[in-house]
Amino acid sequence: MSLWSRMLNVVRGDRLNREIDEELESHIQEAIEQGRDPAEVRRAFGSALRHREESRDVRLVAWLESLRADAVFAWRQVIKTKVTSIAAILSLALAIGACTSAFRLIDALLLRPLPVANPELLYDLSRQGIGPEGKPQTFDGWAYPDFQLMRAAVANQAELIAVSYAEPVDLTYKSDEEIEKAYLQYVSGRMFSTLGIWPALGRVFTENDDLKPGAHPYAVLSHDYWSHRFGQDPKVIGRTFRMGNELYEIAGVAEAPFSGTEPGTMVDIFVPTMMNPAVTRKDSTWHRTLALMKPGVVLQPIRQKLEATSRAFEEKRAKGFLGMSKETIDNYLNQTVLFEPAASGVSDLQSETRRPLAILGVLVALVLLVACANVANLMTAQASARAREMAVRVSIGGGRWRLVQLVLVQSAWLALLAAAVGGLFAWWSGPFVASMINPPDNPARLLLPADWRVLGFGLTLALGVTLLFGLVPALRASSRRGPAFEAALDARADRRTGGLLFSRAFRRGAFRHHVRTLIPSAHWLFHRSASRSRYRGKKSSAVGILGPDYRASSKRARS
Repeated sequence: MSLWSRMLNVVRGDRLNREIDEELESHIQEAIEQGRDPAEVRRAFGSALRHREESRDVRLVAWLESLRADAVFAWRQVIKTKVTSIAAILSLALAIGACTSAFRLIDALLLRPLPVANPELLYDLSRQGIGPEGKPQTFDGWAYPDFQLMRAAVANQAELIAVSYAEPVDLTYKSDEEIEKAYLQYVSGRMFSTLGIWPALGRVFTENDDLKPGAHPYAVLSHDYWSHRFGQDPKVIGRTFRMGNELYEIAGVAEAPFSGTEPGTMVDIFVPTMMNPAVTRKDSTWHRTLALMKPGVVLQPIRQKLEATSRAFEEKRAKGFLGMSKETIDNYLNQTVLFEPAASGVSDLQSETRRPLAILGVLVALVLLVACANVANLMTAQASARAREMAVRVSIGGGRWRLVQLVLVQSAWLALLAAAVGGLFAWWSGPFVASMINPPDNPARLLLPADWRVLGFGLTLALGVTLLFGLVPALRASSRRGPAFEAALDARADRRTGGLLFSRAFRRGAFRHHVRTLIPSAHWLFHRSASRSRYRGKKSSAVGILGPDYRASSKRARS
């Protein structure tokens, strides 16, 4: 029988029992049809229950069957102890929801890769050096003429992309009275093809849009902006809007879910870099430079080549600096080009919130630990109250691992229910916290999807919580020094000796009780006998101190 069939038999136990009973009955009927006596056949066949259990062990996965049985029993225990279960679930749900909400924010800003091709090969180029105030600084802004030289220098090893800082702009689609706000980003014409982003409608930019300044007044909309602004109207292609003195024509819509390269800002409109007024200026650093490395290329030689190219450009420009000291110019020229991984994008919001998000992660982790400690105490008390049940399981041969599994499965039920409630809390709190990161006039706009990453984190968290608050009570309940084993040993001692003489209850409880009763009684008898002996004179025997008094007391009792 295949493994899959054995696994299916675990969840269809009644059907499996019927099939086994029918098969066993068919064997008996076959022997009867051959002329044997029915009573003799059934007696020779033996116990039907034993044969059924042996057949079940062959036709299903034993450990999975025990896990299913424990899950059913644990669910009944959760329902039976409603107050304790609700208290544990709510306590854990608040902690799990806080952790999941924090993870959604951290993932959206710092961890989630951009929806582009080969994000692990994407880097942000920046420069590190001494600033005008004599302090070290790092800056990722570049002048477009410098970018053009660097792109040509490493054309065979990497593809450089210019992307401006995304900023809100005023534009109008009909008349000057209907001004709208939208986030706009200037991008290289090669960006879409280099990052593997294709049009959902119309076309995207190509390298032909990077040829001449001001000659390509076209725009590409993000899929999110197209959806909420135009309702995914396909007639949007060819429409125009005015931004400043320029009239732009909508050429296409980028495929979802790409909405720019800056986490925390969802770009609405992309326009070619050649439409930026500062595209020809050598003294204006208005865009970032992203580098998509070709597979197998080593970074260090490319970094050195780009650094040499940028230095040559800046040395030529520095010849026109007037009124600056030689030290200031040298500090300006002695800059190091850095490659920063940009798989999850690059934005100022990342650098501003990295430390606060790390502190937030530590705080919610502490909240989770406190909640797990509280629930562990509840589970320990509950396991102690079930000592008689555990003792019965030990007495009939239940092993320690089976007891641990039983308590852990109940803990898993609580953790899963808490994770479900916490997920609803995180679904509401994540966007709420994100809306409060920035001021109302410029709020952070984050993609917070409930995808497999969040689901995987939630399941992992539920498993970790199960172990955190369930493992200690499970080991306590199954320990050979725990109440279950002590009760089982007492029961076995009673069966062997027929009484409480050698039981642990006698040794620990009854023995102390009898000793506390015997000592005062002996003290009273000794004191009374000693007081009577004073009237018998010096010839009284020490051996008769108790004897005569006892006999006299007995005579009075008989009379």
